[in-house]
Amino acid sequence: MTVGRDYMLRKGGGPSAPKLFLDTKVVPRLVDVAGGAEVALDRAARATGVRPSLLLAGTMSGLAVAVVGIWRSFGAKRRASGERAVGAGAPGEPT
Repeated sequence: MTVGRDYMLRKGGGPSAPKLFLDTKVVPRLVDVAGGAEVALDRAARATGVRPSLLLAGTMSGLAVAVVGIWRSFGAKRRASGERAVGAGAPGEPT
């Protein structure tokens, strides 16, 4: 493919509607949330005297433990109601 002289002079139709929505609504909000989380982490680190990386690691670990606990509680409720997970039969038993 060759590029002609007027390649940079031609105007396109502009970005598509989904890209425009993503660029003007979603990305700025995500950046604001990330910036707010960074400021909160910095303030918490200054207030406690603990390094931000340790605070972040502790927060993520606590979140992981909470998710696993919720996941297990739903599994226990499902087992109590008699539902079986796919492939949860005894060896050799059809699933």
